[in-house]
Amino acid sequence: MKCLQWMAWCLIALMFAVWLGSCSPPPTKVVSLNFAAAGMVRGALQEIEELYQQEHPNVVLYSIFAGSGVVKEAIEQGEPFDGILLADIPPLDELQTKGLILPESRKELLSTDVVLIASANSSVQVSDLRQLADDRIKTVAIGDQNLAVGRYTATLLTKLGIKQAVESKAVVVKVDVREVLRAVEQKEAEVGITFLSEAKSSADVQVLTTASKDFYEPIRSGIAIVKGSPHRQEMQAYLDFLSSPKAIAVFQKFGLRPLRS
Repeated sequence: MKCLQWMAWCLIALMFAVWLGSCSPPPTKVVSLNFAAAGMVRGALQEIEELYQQEHPNVVLYSIFAGSGVVKEAIEQGEPFDGILLADIPPLDELQTKGLILPESRKELLSTDVVLIASANSSVQVSDLRQLADDRIKTVAIGDQNLAVGRYTATLLTKLGIKQAVESKAVVVKVDVREVLRAVEQKEAEVGITFLSEAKSSADVQVLTTASKDFYEPIRSGIAIVKGSPHRQEMQAYLDFLSSPKAIAVFQKFGLRPLRS
């Protein structure tokens, strides 16, 4: 009798365990998000992605970094991105006009400064950007106007009255702001004009001077969800996280300031 009772209790326990198993939630589905971002935020965003994925292990972020014009063209050609972060607003406006992003998801996110950099061990001294026109400065790395940094640089040099002089000795990069940094690091250019966030991402360069904001429009980066994204909810959650105190602390470490919009 005791043996039968023991077997009965074992059967009940087994049935209870099976029932509990059937009540447990199904495994969380892994979602992959493709994110295209301006090179201006590369260093900060790589750290932020790690923080986000620690809190959201079911989300895998795949980010590529390129100039805002390059990203815009990729979206126009149908590349399957879920979200974007561009270094300036006009390309975002164009994408919205063409119906390629969700207007309600748009937000202005960050700003930074334009700076002049040289390699860390360089002895060159420049305290005023007008000195870039001097013969003693032989090469200057700048972005072309397909890049946000190139557009800000062109405006800056024009207002300083030295655009033609600088362009005559420019090393022009065309794909990503990171190329300005590399040109200076590898001494292909004596100095370079770039974003402060880029300068802070490398121990191999130094900031010589910061451009006055009187000579270029305020830098405004923007984020949005791409209209064709199949993961709008998950992408929106990530974009919201980019405005969180945790993310802002990382951005500020790289010389990026939050905007309120």
